[in-house]
Amino acid sequence: MALFSKIRSREEFILGPEVKSLQIDGSNGAITWVPVDGGAARVVAEKEVRGLSVEGLEHILADLRVESTSLEGTMILRAIMPSKSFGINASIAFTVYASPDQIGDFQGHTSNGAISVGVPFSGKLNLRTSNGRIELQAGSGELNAATSNGSIRFSKIFLQGTSSLRTSNGAIVGQTEFAEDGTYRFQTSNGAIELRIPHDSPGSFEARTSNGSIEFRVGDDQVGGRKRVALERSAHPQVTMATSNGSISVLGY
Repeated sequence: MALFSKIRSREEFILGPEVKSLQIDGSNGAITWVPVDGGAARVVAEKEVRGLSVEGLEHILADLRVESTSLEGTMILRAIMPSKSFGINASIAFTVYASPDQIGDFQGHTSNGAISVGVPFSGKLNLRTSNGRIELQAGSGELNAATSNGSIRFSKIFLQGTSSLRTSNGAIVGQTEFAEDGTYRFQTSNGAIELRIPHDSPGSFEARTSNGSIEFRVGDDQVGGRKRVALERSAHPQVTMATSNGSISVLGY
């Protein structure tokens, strides 16, 4: 016998060819971007309400809405959470089915849930969650990713512009390259920073940790065992890495 009763519904929002920018403001649920699956480009909102009794859940599900606004090539989807009684949980999980060739500017914000980008993005990404991990695959562009409680992991990203990856509690791990005219920051309060970059990466690098060690082994620069490292391989780009409690590792490939 299930401890909780739950009911679900779903709603779809078609992303016409005129939509080039997408903003999702969630509240309690994950945000996931995956490749188009053969159907139309769209966003699927999966709504769920759980409680100790099915009584009253239908009313809350009816009030659990997604507000949609379209303006000049931008679609904005905003979760509207209903007032609910103690012991009842309401959530909306968003899944984006769209090509990165269409969506060049993506903003995903949620207060409680993971964010995953499983397409090779090209353009601008702004990702923010208060409680959950952030994961990305390959891509290129300007990236701003922030979580208060979770790791940030990525496969291979070419960063551009002013990009920032920040978490208050978790590791930052991935392989990256840097455009020469950018500024890039990696920061965590409680966790390690582990980066892989090309051996010939240009830039001015600064790394700091309060409780841990730093290893920087890229090309001819081989430094280890310190709490602060500053290396100027060239004037640009500027790359800073900081953690309050963890080690920092930057290794070349």
